[in-house]
Amino acid sequence: MENSRLALRGWIFAKFKTCADFADALGWSKQKLSFIMNGKRVPTLKDVWSMADILGQPFDSVAKFFLPEESPDGDK
Repeated sequence: MENSRLALRGWIFAKFKTCADFADALGWSKQKLSFIMNGKRVPTLKDVWSMADILGQPFDSVAKFFLPEESPDGDK
């Protein structure tokens, strides 16, 4: 999951100078973004939609960064 978060950070830095600028564009605190990016908080669907919209990426491309690699029932 860490490698995928690095890819997400790449999208962020391609469009914004800092993560703080990205958080500001989302209307979020830097702490909220930090918690989400570091896996300490699970984003809501609305959060993921907002991130995708601001980054100009499809929802599913952003959502995959926050989903487990395996489903709870064992399906991949």
